[in-house]
Amino acid sequence: MQTDSGLSLDVLSVHRVKVIVPKQVNAVLGKNVTLDCTVDVGSNLTLTQSSWERRLPTGSVTVAVYNPRFGISIPPEFSQRLYFRSPSSHDATIVLENVGFSDVGMYTCKVATFPLGNTQASTTVTVLVEPKVYVSAGSTALIDGGNETVVATCIAERARPVAEVSWESNLFGQSDVQLYNEANGTTSVQARYLWQPTRHIQGHTLTCVVRHPALQTDFRIPYQLNVQFAPDISVVGYDGDWYAGRENVQMTCKANANPPAHHFRWIRLDSEMPEGVEVINSTLLFLRPLQRNDSGVYRCEVANDINLRSRDVRILIQDPPAMPSTITAPVLTASSSLVDDKAHVLLSSPTLQAIPVGNVGSVVGGAVGGALFLLLVLSLAGVLYLRKQQTFHGTYYNKHYMGHNDLQKPTQHELQPTKGSSQADHDREEWGDRHYHGEDYPANGYTRAMRESGQLNHQNHQNHHSKSREQKPYPSPRQAKSSRYPPVKPLENCSPYLSDDCYDSGPEGDYVAHKDGSVISRREWYV
Repeated sequence: MQTDSGLSLDVLSVHRVKVIVPKQVNAVLGKNVTLDCTVDVGSNLTLTQSSWERRLPTGSVTVAVYNPRFGISIPPEFSQRLYFRSPSSHDATIVLENVGFSDVGMYTCKVATFPLGNTQASTTVTVLVEPKVYVSAGSTALIDGGNETVVATCIAERARPVAEVSWESNLFGQSDVQLYNEANGTTSVQARYLWQPTRHIQGHTLTCVVRHPALQTDFRIPYQLNVQFAPDISVVGYDGDWYAGRENVQMTCKANANPPAHHFRWIRLDSEMPEGVEVINSTLLFLRPLQRNDSGVYRCEVANDINLRSRDVRILIQDPPAMPSTITAPVLTASSSLVDDKAHVLLSSPTLQAIPVGNVGSVVGGAVGGALFLLLVLSLAGVLYLRKQQTFHGTYYNKHYMGHNDLQKPTQHELQPTKGSSQADHDREEWGDRHYHGEDYPANGYTRAMRESGQLNHQNHQNHHSKSREQKPYPSPRQAKSSRYPPVKPLENCSPYLSDDCYDSGPEGDYVAHKDGSVISRREWYV
């Protein structure tokens, strides 16, 4: 048994035949289809014949035969459109041209070998019908603001099997798919896209997508929307700054419409169109300077096949703008100059660029501001100087604040002279006399009385000084001033150190004589 079993295994391994065919073949209607058949024959076997048979309801029929010894044989009904691709002992593949629905069915590849006999394998041929795809517009035009309607229809016609049809879009529409069976076993698919049209989607693209086994890739057809709408009007040219006398002004009426606008008209609503105004196409031209009576309401009318639209513009002609005041100022430029023999200045061409006309106002404004600032500074200085001149200046030893008690009583030196005081008084008188005669008399020692007396003639003043030097009727300047400005006479029942109301307000009652020979007003002293 072991021997018999071993012998049986060797025979199977050596005497083997393999026939390889696809399980199913899809053939496209009207195109060629290839039926593959690969033969694997053992080394101890001999291929005697390979053939293809088709199974029909009435039985099997042979459609092609290959014999290595006798050649190829094909029946007359297939001889014009069937052939072996590359016949050999290992390849029995055939090609069937112009496939039709009658070619649908089961095909068997059969191989005859010696000494084993026949070996076969079968495949099923399916005929696919590639759909005809096209997109058509809806039955009615798309009009802005209309009701929901069929925008476009995508059709996959006469397909086998049924094609898959869909729409790609970001619109808020919906797709409606319908199937129609044909007599030849095919099916037509119709997909409609429904949407409420609006002008803002004008020019948008929808895409119809078709998927089918007969197609190597998805079939995509774009469709551009065409939404019709009435004119959308805008007026350009009026900037709100139209004034009397302005020239070269115009208004243009622009319209966005589908289909394009074919009618433009300008009219005036509140009165007749003024003279000197012309309409050219969609533009309103003012051929003259603007006038006040050009103010009014103007209307632009535009029409296309959908509707007539208009746009009103209210024009207000304002007063002409006030002309700015011009100040002519010299423009300074850097240039070289020469002086000729006759003392005439010869100016050469400027070497620096002149100040632009637009900057002359800035230069003039800066100069005027600087002059005003300088004038203000000089005025303040003059006021300070006059106040300084009217204020008492000096460093007199007896001008000290003594308080209320000291002012109401005389000093001890005035009540009772002490020993040696006569020599000090004599020295002070000599010092005052020397300064009184103009040696080093301080300028700020003059008071209001001396300034008033200084209004006399300068010549009389010199003569007076000459006579005083010759005669010297007074032993000291204090006595001389006391004679010219008598002592103040207090009123009755008044203290000598009280307010001004207690003093005589006569021409000489406002001054007080001092020990150094000077005279000062009480109002300036008791400030």
